[in-house]
Amino acid sequence: MTVKVVMVVPHPLIPHDEADYRKIGAEFIKKPCQTKKDIVNAAREADFIITFDKPFTREVIGQLERCQLIYNIGTGYETIDLEAATEHGICVSYPDAYCSEEVAEHAMALILACARKLVRLDRAVREGKWESYEKREIRFNILPPMLPVKGKTLGIIGLGRIGRRLVPKAKGFDMRVLAYDPYIPASVFQECGAEAVALDYLVENSDFISVHAASTPETRHMLGAEQFRKMKPTAYVINCARGEFIDEKALHDAITQKEIAGAALDVVQGEVMPLDHPMLRLDNVIITPHTAYYSEESMARMKRRPFEEIERMVRGEWPQWLINTGVKKKFEQKWGKRSAGRGERK
Repeated sequence: MTVKVVMVVPHPLIPHDEADYRKIGAEFIKKPCQTKKDIVNAAREADFIITFDKPFTREVIGQLERCQLIYNIGTGYETIDLEAATEHGICVSYPDAYCSEEVAEHAMALILACARKLVRLDRAVREGKWESYEKREIRFNILPPMLPVKGKTLGIIGLGRIGRRLVPKAKGFDMRVLAYDPYIPASVFQECGAEAVALDYLVENSDFISVHAASTPETRHMLGAEQFRKMKPTAYVINCARGEFIDEKALHDAITQKEIAGAALDVVQGEVMPLDHPMLRLDNVIITPHTAYYSEESMARMKRRPFEEIERMVRGEWPQWLINTGVKKKFEQKWGKRSAGRGERK
């Protein structure tokens, strides 16, 4: 029997090749949806669903009569009710570590750019301020204070795959690495060489704080006015995770009041920054447009993974990047036994 794959979002990279789905006996259907009602109408009889940032609530999931898998294109899956999916025997999967190395590299690049004030110096040159040494505008107005990263302390909030990849990069510059993550066992800290510390200790002792935590109600505005007041006045905040993690108003106030030295953000609240945003008027803030994930290799992985996960399930295997691992018993009660397959993550 032909299985049905329904993609409820428009995306330029997915699917990579619809012919591949036909080869495994799957019908591929694109039905961009805006509302929960649209999703139910489009995917009620789908065996596999591909989505991104769409509301798969308990109400929606309860009406997915044939669904075996909800695949989320991005690494953030906050809009999917994992508990409801598990109760209904539906697997939830995502691309997981497809861009972990790229994000860690981007974070390290932002740390170095802050430390060496690269963006501000580049801007000064483009504005015609590369003047004679005697005028000393750059020497006195931009450069100080500037310290080497060697011997400085990096605090990582969230020691998942990205955070762990950042550790050796920082250590390559002879930095001390602290990390806060209450969900990671002590053995992981030891293996990667990060010191496990409380959040307050990390905030008070770090020269750079890099955020790599998951977005949850508990982490919303985890860095706010209270934390910024505890930071060193020479410290920088780096965020390549989710914009909601930082209270942006409090960050702006902390920078303008010189409680901290500056920030580098690849993500902002609402995923948009209008040209009149006050953060854009600060010389000691670097902002990149949520591009830390990008490389030619990461895009190839992202493009391929939905099909690979669906192909595994068509073969009778578990998804390799299964999020709700507790679903297995309920799933097998509905759909029968599954094999581990060659690539299942342990």
